[in-house]
Amino acid sequence: MKTIGIFTVGGSTVPIINSIIEEKFDFVYFICSSGKSDVASERLVDGKPLKEGDKIIAKECNLSKEDYEKITLDVDIIDDLNETFKKLEEDLLSRLNERFPDKQSIRVIANYTGGTKTMSAALVILSILQDGWELQLNTAQRTNLIKIDSGDFPTSINKINLLYRIDRKYFDTLMHKYYYEEIIEKAKNYLKASLPVETKNEIMRLKDILNAFVLWDKFHHQSAFEEFDRIIKALPKDSSCHKAIINYYLCLKQILGKKSCHGYEKVIDLVMNAERRAEQSKFDDSIARYYRAIEMIAQLRLNSHGIDNSNIKCNELPKLNEKALQFLQTECEKNSEDGIVKLALAKSYELLAHMDDDLGKLYLERKKELLECLKLRNNSILAHGLEPVLKEKFEQVKSTFKSFIQEALKIAAGTDLESLRQFPRSLRDIGF
Repeated sequence: MKTIGIFTVGGSTVPIINSIIEEKFDFVYFICSSGKSDVASERLVDGKPLKEGDKIIAKECNLSKEDYEKITLDVDIIDDLNETFKKLEEDLLSRLNERFPDKQSIRVIANYTGGTKTMSAALVILSILQDGWELQLNTAQRTNLIKIDSGDFPTSINKINLLYRIDRKYFDTLMHKYYYEEIIEKAKNYLKASLPVETKNEIMRLKDILNAFVLWDKFHHQSAFEEFDRIIKALPKDSSCHKAIINYYLCLKQILGKKSCHGYEKVIDLVMNAERRAEQSKFDDSIARYYRAIEMIAQLRLNSHGIDNSNIKCNELPKLNEKALQFLQTECEKNSEDGIVKLALAKSYELLAHMDDDLGKLYLERKKELLECLKLRNNSILAHGLEPVLKEKFEQVKSTFKSFIQEALKIAAGTDLESLRQFPRSLRDIGF
C-alpha cells in the first residue's frame, strides 16, 4: 500500500520536512499559494531561498519531480474559505483520483500544520468528508503562542470524533422525519472506529434507544418494551436520557396492558404510526393504518359486548336486540363460510348501529363521507387497486378519518389521540 501525503504550505517548512522524513511518503501533494515570489509559498516547495534560513522542502527531503505535485492557489483567494475549498475539491481530488484510481491501494494522510488558517481549515474539512483519509498536525511542547520552535512531530487527529459531532446535526434532520434506522446504521459504523470512551458510550446509547423505537414502529411492542426496560435500568435516574424516555416507556406499558388503561391504546398507536408514514410521504402506508385504526375501534367495541367480529358462529348467535339479531341472521344466510361470519369494517359498524350503540350511530352520521374515503383506500395499491395515493387526496382522507377516530375514541373510551405521545423528532427529545 502506498502512503500519500497532503500538506498545506506556509512560511515555515520545518514541520513539513520533519513529517515527510518521518512518514517516508510514496507521493506528496503540496497546497501552496502562487503569485509574487516574495509572498507565494510555492517557492518553498522547490524554488530558490530568498532569505537566510529558508529551507526548501524538495531539497531537504530529496524529492524528485516525480515524487510530488503542487496544487497552487492564487494569493487573492487563500483567505477565502469557500474558494479555497472549491479549488482543493476540484484540483486535488481530480489529480489524486487520476494518479491513484484504486483507493483501496493507498493510505492518504492530510497534514494541516502549514499554510494560512484558511488553507488549513479547507484541508481539514475536505479530509473529514473523505472516507479513509487520516488527519495529522505537527505538535511539540510550546514555549510561546506564535509557533512551535523545534522538536515537532506529526500526530494523528481523531477525525471520526469530529465527524460524529458534525453528523449529530444531520441526525436531527433524519429524526424529524423518523428515519431512525439510517441513524442506527451510521452509529454502527462509528462504533467500529477508535473513539473516546465517553463518545462511544453516547453512540451506543443512541443506537439502543433508537432501536427500541424501531421495534415499536414495526409493532413489536413487547420487544420494544423489553429493550426500553433494559436501557432505563442502565441509566442514572437523574440523567437527561432517563427523564426523556421514561414517558415513552410508560406509553408502551399502556399499549401492552401492563398499566391501567382504557383499552384503545393500540388504536392511538396506529394513528401515530400513520402520521409517521405521512411525514415520510408514504401516503398509501398511512391510509392503510388509518383504515385499520377505524376497523380496530369497531372490533374492540364489539369485543366489549362479547362479540368477536372475525368469528361469529351462526348456530350460536349472541343475545342481542331484535334488529341486531335479524342483521346477523341475514349475514349468516348470505355471507357465512362453514357456519362462520366475519364482519369487515362497514358491517361491524352497522351491527353496532343495530345494537343502538352510540359508536354505530356516529358511523351512520358520517357514513357517506367515510365511504367516499374508503373507496380511495380500496383503490390504493396497498389494498385492492393499482393507484398510488397522492398527497392532495391523502390530506382529504386523513382529515375525515382522523376526525372520525377522535369522536369515536371519546364515545368508546372517553379519551382522545393526545393520550399517547408521538415519537421523538430530535436528539433533544431523547435527552441528547
